[in-house]
Formats: sequence, structure tokens, C-alpha cells
Amino acid sequence: MACVAGLLRCVTTSACESAENHIGVKRDLAFSVVHLIDMARDSLIHSC
Repeated sequence: MACVAGLLRCVTTSACESAENHIGVKRDLAFSVVHLIDMARDSLIHSC
């Protein structure tokens, strides 16, 4: 589980960095990916 949580943390960082470099719809899309990753991480944590 720690390995998956670490992977999700890296993906979140990548999506945040991508969002910082965009504007408008592309920025919104990148931040929506961050939100989905956060939801997946929370589901992972609560399933154990």
C-alpha cells in the first residue's frame, strides 16, 4: 500500500505542476485530475 500511495503522491505532484503551467480549461482539467487522484488515495487509505 505504501508503494501505491507514493505513486499517487508523485502523480499528484506532476498534475499540479502541469496545472501551474496552463490557463483556462487546460488548468481546470489538470486540477480535476488532482482531485480524482486525491479521491483514489483517500479510498485506498480507508480500505485498509
